[in-house]
Amino acid sequence: MIKFSRSEDYAVILVHALAKQYNKRLVPLSEIAKKYDISILFLRNLANVMVHAGLIKAVEGKNGGYFLAKDPKTLKVGEVLRAFSHKQMLLCCPTGQMHDGKCPKEAFCETKTIWRRLNEEFLNKVSDLSLEEFMRYRM
Repeated sequence: MIKFSRSEDYAVILVHALAKQYNKRLVPLSEIAKKYDISILFLRNLANVMVHAGLIKAVEGKNGGYFLAKDPKTLKVGEVLRAFSHKQMLLCCPTGQMHDGKCPKEAFCETKTIWRRLNEEFLNKVSDLSLEEFMRYRM
């Protein structure tokens, strides 16, 4: 099972929306918030993290907005996820017993090594997937 945090999920939505307007126009967060029914405050927090990570850029002012810092051909989905994952396991065991990113049975779990390895392999795979390639799939 892949378990994305709300931040990771909405961050991918944010870069997807910006990629659709790449080299066309600045995109106000309010537009994205309205279209996807996401809290503008939550979206602002995500955008700040992504600006500091060098994934997106902001232009302030009346006609301001956000745009991708990289071409969608070179921006990797893994970069976006890693900005928010903070070593959290995205893949977890089928029991789904993760709480706040930790499993209460981790100390004696005999399968944790394989789940960690699969998690790292998943992140490596999405590190090779460009945003442009990702956008070919329907959201």
